[in-house]
Amino acid sequence: MQTKKLVNITNKLRKYTKYEPPQPRNKLLPPTYSIFLSASPKGGGKSYNCIQLLTNYENSGFVSEKGENVRMRTIWVSGGTSRSKQNSILDSLKTLDDDDRIDIEENVDKRIKEVYEEIKLERDLVEIYNVYRKVYKKFINSKSLSNLDFDELLLLNFKNFIDPTEDPDAPRDKDDNLLYHPRMIFLVIDDLLGSDAFSTNKRGNFLNRLAIKSRHESEDLVGLNLFFITQSFKGIPAIVRRQVDVFILLKSASRSYIIDAIAEEVGSHFSKEEIELYYDQIMKIPYGSLILSIHKKEPENQRVRIGWDTIINRDQKYLTN
Repeated sequence: MQTKKLVNITNKLRKYTKYEPPQPRNKLLPPTYSIFLSASPKGGGKSYNCIQLLTNYENSGFVSEKGENVRMRTIWVSGGTSRSKQNSILDSLKTLDDDDRIDIEENVDKRIKEVYEEIKLERDLVEIYNVYRKVYKKFINSKSLSNLDFDELLLLNFKNFIDPTEDPDAPRDKDDNLLYHPRMIFLVIDDLLGSDAFSTNKRGNFLNRLAIKSRHESEDLVGLNLFFITQSFKGIPAIVRRQVDVFILLKSASRSYIIDAIAEEVGSHFSKEEIELYYDQIMKIPYGSLILSIHKKEPENQRVRIGWDTIINRDQKYLTN
């Protein structure tokens, strides 16, 4: 192959500030933000597997790019089972408040949008609070009010010069802990197939759009992690499946269909042959799960797991990168 270098053309980008969302302190956990999809028939262990992961995140904690501790919040949305006795395992999650166990059977799409707006509102309140904290610190360290501009003085006056730690309007979690950083959100969508949450006919379906935008942050968008739990892999719209970072495969009678479908979604990192090899061995383990990650920040040596606590050392012939 003959090539010719072009003059005054470069492949280099100008320097820019890259945004990094908070990450788990335990680097052996999947990176954020992620979209997880767990699919298996009823009784396959989907909820248990999800809670295993969330428990590990709770034990790990999160840290921002600046080294700040970041609290975690879990929101569990289901079609009427989040408070059932059969789902008492949810009680073990420390980051799942009672108000965040949400059962909805009608107007599901609208309710999920409301949940998202509430998450964004909390993010905005934290950011506003941090503005006041910064201005108050400047005020405390100032020898003269002349060091403060007009807007800063207005804000201090509006707040009655109150110490931020004593501010009754300061954002707090349900345990009354001050929130200095927006929380790391895990939004679990538990088996809502058949509802308008996954409608392919409804134009502008919110959950479909959320799957595309969940990693992005702006004035109108807030980053979060999504965890889809479903009895039917093919019931999840293609637009959502194409956004998934981590696939959790549990035992299913539809072996061929599952493997074919997954191979199509993760073909950039895994061959069908490799998936079949792992799947057939792991499904012999009671409640065994094969976990495949194609997240761009996932270390190459952590892309394949048996459950969350065991990594598979891949044969060199399967490595594509």
